[in-house]
This record gives sequence, C-alpha cells and structure tokens, in this order.
Amino acid sequence: MMKNRNIVYTIVLMLSSMLFASCSEDTTKRIEFAKIVESRTSQDLLNDLYLGSDADIEAIARILNVTPSSVERIRKGESYPTVQFEERIYEVSLYYMQNGQSFSKLRAALDPEYAWYDYFMDAPSDRPWLFWGILLTLFLMTWLVSVAENIAILGSAGLILEFLLYCVVWISCWICSPDNIQDSYVDTINPTIEQLK
Repeated sequence: MMKNRNIVYTIVLMLSSMLFASCSEDTTKRIEFAKIVESRTSQDLLNDLYLGSDADIEAIARILNVTPSSVERIRKGESYPTVQFEERIYEVSLYYMQNGQSFSKLRAALDPEYAWYDYFMDAPSDRPWLFWGILLTLFLMTWLVSVAENIAILGSAGLILEFLLYCVVWISCWICSPDNIQDSYVDTINPTIEQLK
C-alpha cells in the first residue's frame, strides 16, 4: 500500500514538474517575442504582416480596424502611426508571432470577415495532419478493392464528398468574399490613426 502511494506521488511530481517546465518555456517565448516586436518599428511590423498576408491589405486593414490607405501610407513610411494605433500594431504583431507567423490564424482570431469557408480553405496549411490524414485514409480505402468491396465503395464515396465539399467551399469563397473597405482617407490622412512628423 505504501509502495503504491510512493509511486503515485512520484508520478504526480513528475507530471507537475513537466507542466511547470512547459509553462515556463511558453512564458520565456512570449517574453522573447514581445522584445522582438518592441524593438521593431511599426513600418517593419506592417511590412511583416504584408508579406505574411500575400499583400492582402484589405485583411490587414480589417484586423487593425483602419482603412487600407492608412496601412499603406504607414507601411511605406509616408506617415507615422499615432501612439494608440502603434500599440494596436504591436498587439497584432505579437499575436502573429506567437502563433507561428500564421496569417490565417491571425485572420481567424481577429478578422471580422473570416467565414466558415476560410476555415476550410486554410485547412491544408493550418491543420495539415488532419487534412492530409483524412485524404490519405480515403485514398487507401479506395485502393482496397481486392480486399473488401464495401470499404472501397465507402472510400470512393468519401473522396467524392470531399471533392464536392471543396467545390462548395471554393464557390462560397468566390461569391461571399468580403467587399472592399470603403476608404474615405485615400487623399488625406486619418488623424486618429496616423500623423505626419
């Protein structure tokens, strides 16, 4: 009885130390990311987001709650962010870095126009093990024709359903994609967001 209790205590101690070590490691990474973000200029951070988004200024503007022209001017160095907007850029950039510099994860969390079809379109890059695992399983099921005909039929039906699902997703993405942001600050700066020095 005493021996079992010592084993349980040892296991609990090992698990708690592993949990503490992983929490400590996460905290260290967050501090490092915060230092990196704080050491960079707003222009550099916006350029990082620009590259990560494949030049999708509209999505960046929606995430930052500003107009695309303001983002472009600050990104190109034509104007500078206000203190409040600079804090927003740092917050978004920190989230971006903490999530593996994945713009799709950033959009999923902060873009109000991120829809269900975007989730499916981002699946191959955000959840590759799930996407490719399901696809590989369905392909393997179709190759099992000689072993069991019912499994092959089920696999073929699954592949057809997956293809149809992605057709619906692509069509929905094409039809329901968000409209361009109405930008009333194309020719002038937005004084609450940017300033000239």
